[in-house]
Amino acid sequence: MQNWLVLFSETVLLLLYLAVAFLVNRYRVEKTAKTFFTLGKYFVSVSLLSSLIFYDKSVFPSVWQNTAYTALFKVMIYLVALFWFYLSSKWFLNKNRSSYAYYSLCIAALLLFGILLSARNFAVPSFIVPGLCLITGCLLLQNGGSEEGRRILRLYVFFAVLFCLFLWIGTGILQYYVGSLDYETIETFLRKGDFPLPPVYGAVILILSSLLFMMAAAPFHLCFVSIIRTTILPVAGFLTLIPPFVYLSCLISLMLGVFSPFENMIRPLLLSFAVFSLIIGAFSANGQKNIRELFAFSSVFNLGFMLFGLISFSNTSVIGAFDFTLIYILSMFGVYTVFLGIKSRGDYLFELEDLSGMAGEKPYLSAALLIFMVSLIGIPPMIGFLGRLSVINNLVLEERWGHMLLLVVALLFMANAYLQIIRVIYFEPQKQKFDRTGKAVYICLFANLLLIFISIFNPGYLLRDAETILNGVFG
Repeated sequence: MQNWLVLFSETVLLLLYLAVAFLVNRYRVEKTAKTFFTLGKYFVSVSLLSSLIFYDKSVFPSVWQNTAYTALFKVMIYLVALFWFYLSSKWFLNKNRSSYAYYSLCIAALLLFGILLSARNFAVPSFIVPGLCLITGCLLLQNGGSEEGRRILRLYVFFAVLFCLFLWIGTGILQYYVGSLDYETIETFLRKGDFPLPPVYGAVILILSSLLFMMAAAPFHLCFVSIIRTTILPVAGFLTLIPPFVYLSCLISLMLGVFSPFENMIRPLLLSFAVFSLIIGAFSANGQKNIRELFAFSSVFNLGFMLFGLISFSNTSVIGAFDFTLIYILSMFGVYTVFLGIKSRGDYLFELEDLSGMAGEKPYLSAALLIFMVSLIGIPPMIGFLGRLSVINNLVLEERWGHMLLLVVALLFMANAYLQIIRVIYFEPQKQKFDRTGKAVYICLFANLLLIFISIFNPGYLLRDAETILNGVFG
C-alpha cells in the first residue's frame, strides 16, 4: 500500500491537477490567471512535500527509483517553479490573458521532469524526452502565433525530431547489443568490454548528444536563444530556470551510473561542448541589443562553465557543478524578476536602449539588477564568486591550467556584455517613462537578495545539506 502511495504522491497528484484545471476552465465562469496559479500552488506544494516524505520509496525500482539524490533535485525544481508561477500570474493579470494553458503545460513538464529524474531504464527517457519537446513546442504557441514565432517553432520541431531520433537510435543499439535498457545492466556490460566498440560507442554519443541538445549546449543553442528572445516572459523564465537542474542530474546519473566505463572517451566530447558554449556564449552576448537574448547567451556561457567543472566527474567536480548551478539559478531568478518590473505603457521592455537612464526612476530595480549581474560575473564577496570558485578550485586540483586561462578570458568577455547594461541604465539619459512596479516584484526581489546577502556571511547556509547528499552518490 505504501508503494502505491509513493506513486500517488507525485505522479497522480500532478495528473490530478490537469484534470481539475480542465474542469475549472470549462465550467467555472469567474476565473482569472490567479485561479490556475492557486490550483497549481497547492498541487505542486503537496508534490514537493511528498517527494521529501517518500524520498527513498519507489513503486517500480528497476525502472523508476527515488533516492535522496533525486529528491534533492525534485525539491529544487518544485521550489523554483512555485516562486516563478507566483510571478507569472502577475504577468497574465497585467496582460488580461488566460493562464490555463501555461500552467497546465508547465505542470505537465514538472510531471515529466520528476519521472526523468528518477529514471533507471532508458525506456523512460525514450518516452519522456519527446514528451518534453512536445510541451516546449506547445509553450511556444503561447506567444500569439506571430510569423517569427512560427518560424522558430518550425526550427525547434525540426531539431527536436532529429535529436529524439538520435536518442531512439542510440537506445535501440544498446538494446540490440546488451539485451536490456536497465542502467545497471548496461554499465556491467560496458565494463566487460566484450562488444564491437564503434556501434556501442556511437550509441553513447547519440544519447549524450540528445541530452546536450536539451541542455542548450553550443552548437545546439540556436533554438534555445531564439525561443528566449521571442516567447512570452513566463515561458522564457520557466525554460531558463527549471531545466538546468533536471539535465544536470541526468548527466551526472548517466556518467556515474551507466557510461563510466567510457569516461575517458567521453571526456573530450564534453570538453568540446564546454569550449563551444563558453566561447559562443561570451562572444555572442557582446553587442546584443535585446537583454533577453543577451541573458540567453549568458545561460549558454554558464552551461559551458559548469561543464568545464563537471568533466572529471569526481566528488569535488560534481559538488562544484551543483553549487555553481544553484547559485546561477538564484541569480537568474533575480534577473527575470527584474524583467517583470520593467514596463512602459503596459508593455514589458527588453530592448537595451529602452532601459536608458532607468536608474533615475527605478533605483531599486536597477540596483538589484546590478547585484545579480555582479553575482553572475563572480566578483567577491557576492555569492556568484562561490560558484565560480568551486569550479576553478576543481581545475586547480586537477592542474588544468589551460582550461583555467580559457575560463578567465571568456569570463572577461561575458563581464563586458554585462557592463553594456550597466552603462545604459546608469550613464545614459532617460528616454521614456516607466510604469509603476507591482509589490510582488519587490517582495520576490527582497527574498532573493536576502538569500544572497545571508550566503555572503554564511556560504554553507544554501549548500551544506545538498553537498552531503551529493557526497552520498560516491558511496
